[in-house]
Amino acid sequence: MLGRCLVGLVVLAAAGCQCTSNGQNTVPDGGGQPIAGLTSLIINPADAVLVTDGVTAATRDYQVMGRFSDGHSEDVTARVVLKLSDATLGNFSQAHFTSSVTRSGVAKVTAEAGMVSAETGLTVKLVKNVIDTASSAPDDAPTRFMATENPAKAPEIVYPNEGTMFPPNLQKLEIHFQPGPNELFELTFLSPVTELKVYLRCTTLGAGCVYKPSTDIWNWVAYSNRGGKDVELIIKGTDAAGTYVGTAAPLHISFSFEEVNGALYYWTTSGTTGIMRFDFGATNGTVEPYLGTELTGGTCVGCHALSRDGKKIVLEAGGQNDGRVLLMDVGTKKPLVPFPTPEKSIFESWNPDGTRYVGVYGDKGATDFNLMIFDGDNGSRVQSIANTGSTMMPANHPDWSHEGDKIAYTQVTMPNTLQKSYRGSIQVVTQNGGNWSTPVEIMAAVNGLNRYYPAFAPGGEFIIFNESTCPSGLTHAECDGDMDPTATLFAVKSVAGAKPVKLARANAPGKMDHGRTALANSFPKWNPFVFQRLDGKTDSKVLWLTFSTSRNYGLRSSMNTQLWMVAVDPDAVARGEDPSSAAFALPFQDFTTSNHIAQWATQAVPVLR
Repeated sequence: MLGRCLVGLVVLAAAGCQCTSNGQNTVPDGGGQPIAGLTSLIINPADAVLVTDGVTAATRDYQVMGRFSDGHSEDVTARVVLKLSDATLGNFSQAHFTSSVTRSGVAKVTAEAGMVSAETGLTVKLVKNVIDTASSAPDDAPTRFMATENPAKAPEIVYPNEGTMFPPNLQKLEIHFQPGPNELFELTFLSPVTELKVYLRCTTLGAGCVYKPSTDIWNWVAYSNRGGKDVELIIKGTDAAGTYVGTAAPLHISFSFEEVNGALYYWTTSGTTGIMRFDFGATNGTVEPYLGTELTGGTCVGCHALSRDGKKIVLEAGGQNDGRVLLMDVGTKKPLVPFPTPEKSIFESWNPDGTRYVGVYGDKGATDFNLMIFDGDNGSRVQSIANTGSTMMPANHPDWSHEGDKIAYTQVTMPNTLQKSYRGSIQVVTQNGGNWSTPVEIMAAVNGLNRYYPAFAPGGEFIIFNESTCPSGLTHAECDGDMDPTATLFAVKSVAGAKPVKLARANAPGKMDHGRTALANSFPKWNPFVFQRLDGKTDSKVLWLTFSTSRNYGLRSSMNTQLWMVAVDPDAVARGEDPSSAAFALPFQDFTTSNHIAQWATQAVPVLR
């Protein structure tokens, strides 16, 4: 059993890899002065593994041997420059390396002399025991997990789900577990660069326990393993005396290489209802109220859309059969034109530069059932896209692509109000020289199904959409597009005849849903950026998708609608494979109420006070 403090440990391998210059040793490129006759370098140790306990830095002295054109070798350590590819893992003072105590991970060590260089690997591993004093865990807790295994007494992690990918800057992750008959627990975060063990007692949540990693522990785990291999979560339990150990099956999570940025605006029913926003780039990690009913004469606002730069927002007041629109400047929180705008619309979506938005209106008093384009400064209608809607087949749920050349929308074939409609298909129109094409059908209308809420992924190559089933007839409430229990997420390439792919892992229930699959996985919306998923592989893409769902947040068994997020691999869609990982709850929202319609912008524009 490892103690609570460890001295830095070094594990050595064979001589390092080398690079030659074929005798050419020319002008330096910022990596040390040339050495006459030098042909190659060898770094010792090669592929070193250093261990830190998060308090005491690990250290290592390096040696660099040089080979010369006349065949001899000599120590050139003092004449080369040593560099580390990831400065968060530590630094060199000449040939002496000192590790970070807040990060672990894998990096490359490079030795350079003019144009001659060599590199080798370096692993800094965190091995640490943490006593969670907040839960009154005893100082000698590690010694109580040396008893004989008893599988019948194992605890069980019930959140997060197996295979979840997180952005490293999420923070506030909760780990929910069923304690079994145990009083004391050992929770291990295990990977090739992390062996972090937390000893804790149960902090009660519902019928189980919750553990919330501190900022330090989150950073050790998330940033050390971002873009790397899976992290195993292993939980063990024992009684107060440590007479047995029950070990749960490991759970695997991972972290994307790049942080998520952008601002998220969503509608909540908490308080008097209104729009909330969260800035993923902020350091405080808190959600803030943005707008209530103060600019709409007391009428609630719900559905909304942000311009991509986050500077403008369009909001609908009053819900079904209303269609009045508030068009606002986000920074000043003032209407761009007096409420309401000259034209009614709902379910808006902005073009990339924020000069236009597309909307629809097929409810009470409607006269134009096509896609309608509105001026982004004054809300006036500037265009109606012909052949996209009619009285009996109105257009619905438009989404303007991030590239600006396409609009996807729902073609309603059994109208009611546009907030509650049936038997939808997915259509796309394309812009060419200011004109819009005739609609192209991506997903056809099918009896017994409703297809709706399309959303273009960044890059425009595929669309996420919802599909609901109608078990009791064509107009049953379970498939009217209004938080349907059977709503399921699909991806499809944005071309006619493409085969849809179910986001099986994103749609899947958690352990505390007890097999319930009708989870109302609805209203998908994309973060506008494309991120890097793996360290060192710029072609490994990850997109982030938010959606509404009624699933249980682990032991928080509220049936309110909440916002969840999921990592999506766009290359998997191209291969016809499930592109999703398991989903996770956005931890900053209020879980005692319902939250809906998460809309993204590239930034959270500061509000003038």
